[in-house]
Amino acid sequence: MPSIDTVDSIEISAPAQKLFEIILDYPRMHEWYPRYRVEVIDGSAVAEGTRLRHELSPPGSPVKSRFTRTIQRIDPGKAIEETYDDGDLVGRGRWEFEALGTDTTRVSFHCQVRSNTLLMHIGFALGGERGHNMVYQHILAALKARSGAPLA
Repeated sequence: MPSIDTVDSIEISAPAQKLFEIILDYPRMHEWYPRYRVEVIDGSAVAEGTRLRHELSPPGSPVKSRFTRTIQRIDPGKAIEETYDDGDLVGRGRWEFEALGTDTTRVSFHCQVRSNTLLMHIGFALGGERGHNMVYQHILAALKARSGAPLA
């Protein structure tokens, strides 16, 4: 099965804790990145062990990617580790929030996944890491805008 192992990052003029809290509030992600819908499967608060149902519509694509993640570990203000359990993708993901100064943070998402459905096999063969990077650069830019940081 095709796989990717890639990291996407951005520096944002905002405190790490603020950016961490925006990301951890998965059910509201569609408010600042409308192409991404996340639902807490059991309706509880997002915490270690929480299962999340994701639906993503990449820019310029009519196809939706659907997968389930489980929050494995939360290091407040620093990292969120997840597993992709089923659906279109399986593997691991890790958000990192590195404070570069008082009000500057490098936000990164490290994705190590393999395709798990025929549609994703085709998508990975055609776009692979480049396609994933495009999606996450859009997500990170939307995070920057949501944080109130200057866009330039």
